[in-house]
Amino acid sequence: MDISVVIATHNQVERLTLVLQGLANQALQADFEVIVVDDGCTDGTRRMLAELDIERVSVIGLKPNQGRNRARNCGIKAARGELVVFLDGDALPAPDLLQCYWQAYQKEDSEVFYCGHTYCLSDLEYFQDPQTGTLGDWPMPSVLADRLIANRGELVVDEDMVRDRFELIEQRAVEGGYPFPALQEYQGQVFQLLETYPAAESGWVGFVPHNAAIPAALLAKGGGFDEEISFSEGWELAYRLQRNLGAELRAVDARSYHLYHYHDFARPEEGDVRYRAIEHMVAKYQDERIRLLYFWLAALWPDPDIPELGLVPDLVEFEKRYLGLSPKEWGDYQLVLEHHPRLSQYTEVRYEQCA
Repeated sequence: MDISVVIATHNQVERLTLVLQGLANQALQADFEVIVVDDGCTDGTRRMLAELDIERVSVIGLKPNQGRNRARNCGIKAARGELVVFLDGDALPAPDLLQCYWQAYQKEDSEVFYCGHTYCLSDLEYFQDPQTGTLGDWPMPSVLADRLIANRGELVVDEDMVRDRFELIEQRAVEGGYPFPALQEYQGQVFQLLETYPAAESGWVGFVPHNAAIPAALLAKGGGFDEEISFSEGWELAYRLQRNLGAELRAVDARSYHLYHYHDFARPEEGDVRYRAIEHMVAKYQDERIRLLYFWLAALWPDPDIPELGLVPDLVEFEKRYLGLSPKEWGDYQLVLEHHPRLSQYTEVRYEQCA
């Protein structure tokens, strides 16, 4: 087997149906399998998978819900391919996604792993079923619901488009995994970092398993996803592969299209899980430089409590500072974190020199 595609899914049956159709439509000169890990789904996913008329798909069922990292690790254990490709249950692959990853993998003779190119179909946000345009039970103004119903014929994404008219999907997509300028900027910075510094020590910031690939041999040596972390798990795994094995991240034009769905980004815990993930990595690897992420994230999403002079404007600059901060400069960053009204509760700042 050449490629194993691992998809961990939880209650995404309508979008997963399209993703699997996209995988059935791959233009690939190699053998591949698809491993779907049903992570405690209660929405008819198992029934859909049992009735699915698509070859190469196998299913692992977990009950109760175990979390996406545990689910992905179960998929990794079952994988038979030389290259393991990760997609989410709402990450629709372009027809040449697997071919792009396979060609990149065949060119390398060193420890390398890959991140893809993500786009977003933001006009699907309020649809429970993107094929029919059925509205979900999300909070929305009535005028918006009326507009979506009136125009849903132009907004839906169905299996016919995935199979035969993929260009219609591409024309509607916006760059970035989410429909926010900050996410478009993030992806552009990742590509710029890896182009400027192909062996960037901080390249791990660009690895997101929504659309990514790792050779199975590298995973076997480096281990799978950390099941104690609930967010930014791709960063943690990529950091470990780079730190422990000297692996390098490569950007590949393997395109996926996020079949976007409603998120309540106003919830305070949206930020909390990211901060806890950063601190998990700091404690696990005793690398306080990881906290530079706070100052880079504040440049993407403005934070009035971080001085402008302290912002890390992009990932190229992040790499420079990650490698070259003096003890005094690091002390200034620590001081900002100690007095930050929100971040100080996570960082447990210590006045130690950066290792």
